[in-house]
Amino acid sequence: MQDDDWRYFQSREFRQLLQRYESAQKAGVPLYMDADELTDVAEYYMSQQREKEATAAIALAVDLHPDSIDPQIFLARQQMFHGNLAEANHICDEISDQSDREVYFLRAELLIRAQKTDEADRLLDEALQSMTDEPELFIYDSAGVFMDYALWPQARKWVEKLKQRFPDYPDARFLEADLLVSTGDNEQAEPILNAILDADPYDTRAWNLLADAQSALEKYQEAVDSAEYVLAIEENDRHALLTKANAFFHLNRLEEAHDIYAAVLETDKSDETIYYMDAVCLTNMERFEEAAELLRRANKVGDGYSPEQVHIYLQQAYVESKLHHMRDAIAALDAAKDLASDEVNFEYELLLGQIYLENGFYAEAEEYFKQAIDVSPDKKNTLVLIGISFGECLYYKESAEILEATASIFGEEAQKAALPYLALCYYNLHNDKNYLKYLKKAAEVNRETTEYLFGSYFPGVRPEEYYTYAFKAIHGHFPKQKG
Repeated sequence: MQDDDWRYFQSREFRQLLQRYESAQKAGVPLYMDADELTDVAEYYMSQQREKEATAAIALAVDLHPDSIDPQIFLARQQMFHGNLAEANHICDEISDQSDREVYFLRAELLIRAQKTDEADRLLDEALQSMTDEPELFIYDSAGVFMDYALWPQARKWVEKLKQRFPDYPDARFLEADLLVSTGDNEQAEPILNAILDADPYDTRAWNLLADAQSALEKYQEAVDSAEYVLAIEENDRHALLTKANAFFHLNRLEEAHDIYAAVLETDKSDETIYYMDAVCLTNMERFEEAAELLRRANKVGDGYSPEQVHIYLQQAYVESKLHHMRDAIAALDAAKDLASDEVNFEYELLLGQIYLENGFYAEAEEYFKQAIDVSPDKKNTLVLIGISFGECLYYKESAEILEATASIFGEEAQKAALPYLALCYYNLHNDKNYLKYLKKAAEVNRETTEYLFGSYFPGVRPEEYYTYAFKAIHGHFPKQKG
């Protein structure tokens, strides 16, 4: 669900509209509403996975307003989302006013979904030639169509067109920054967004996009600060809440992240991605039963078509294995493999090895780990992950041996990934000497992972100080300062 849609559906205006519609439906009394109002109700129901009620609302809209464009566009898009492009095109052809800008955008989407991106681009170009009413808005929305489908060359073309033809259009700079963030050019986007905010410190869209850029640059505390500016202006802003939760997750403030995800899910049960993110959070808190339930809901909501579906299945496999539901874990992994084809081949073998290891099948696990190494394009990283898997399955001695050998062979990059887990292995093996040695090095080379693994052991302590406090816990005094 788009942020603007979510914000409108939470508004008092829409809640009163929905209440009027539902009260009439419940009482069985005749109701008159405008076509756009009934279409809004139908779109709300669709966002909540209540398609039967959405269909009833849009049927009423068509009965009351047979020549209105909004309900017809809704019906066409509904068919499009179900993959029925022929029926969607038929409905689109029957719309009375083919020159309406929303009809152009619908046709462009249908062409994009039919793998005819260039035709969609030409269609919008031709429509623009005859567009006399707010052509700058048409260009802005055309860029948005291509951005929604991650078609960056076409989106960039329309962004440049807007800058050239309407350089003073208020949203031109924001659109440019949005494209930069979407394509990973976050450092270039930051000064543009800061300039927008200098001119208008209350621009919540710019604050949210700046927070996105900061998160992508791993400036998680800055992202929290930017999200807080939004929430000070609009306390229930969904985008800001999710950005804050994601940043908290990376800052290892898992309980706070989970609380935000859970609060958002109270008001929006239609987004499988939020179920997935909260499940990952709960998994890291070792609350596996709760995580498994959220992943089941994610699958139900996404209905197998989520952009995150492969990741949902992989997370489900991991969690079900933790619960020793081996058959369910393998079934989820098979679903991920079928959906992703060769894309996750080595990850599939790697996780399958962990599932077998975790459930007591050591020899089978070793075989799958060997297969993962054979097909992996990155042997170093795969060996590190295998070492971590042995540790997760409580085989600390084997884990340490694999991680030490990998760090020795592959050097600095492997050491960065391996050292925090080596510290954890030796902590669990009660080998104080190696535990302290690796803990000290881990904080120096991989602060984030070290904090993730040991933050609960040393609450309120910075990772750089873990060694000092661990030394005191073992020896009864702080280490002596040199010199």
